[in-house]
Amino acid sequence: MLYQLGAVAFEVQPVNVAAAMIEVGADYAAHDLIGAMRAREFAGPSDLRVRLMGRLLPNRFGMGGFEVLKAMAMSGVPQMMIRGDGVVFGWMDVQRVRERHSYLDASGVGRIVDFDIEMVQSPTGAGAGAVVSLVGSLLASLAQ
Repeated sequence: MLYQLGAVAFEVQPVNVAAAMIEVGADYAAHDLIGAMRAREFAGPSDLRVRLMGRLLPNRFGMGGFEVLKAMAMSGVPQMMIRGDGVVFGWMDVQRVRERHSYLDASGVGRIVDFDIEMVQSPTGAGAGAVVSLVGSLLASLAQ
């Protein structure tokens, strides 16, 4: 396993993550001063942001896992994220899921689908009601 996001395990097949970008930092409040540079005051750590980029081959492995990712993004429910070496990133809000199809087949689906998932750490985890709602929507999207 490369990464686990909620119910989706990113492995080499069928959903492969080719690159990951992790962004951490600090926030500062700037204060205007007369006749001097603005003073900056440490305001705390900035948001943890994670971006996963990868590729699907729908003709070989289908698009099932990717449809689940899109349902996660649209649900607004935070998802637990764990890296393959056991590092826990915590609850993540899936902000965007992008897909780019190339070499389209007769049905309009790309033979190669590149994807990009943007997430930011959530200050709270998913509540029980939200989890039940998400499971229902995921099952409905898989049944289609």
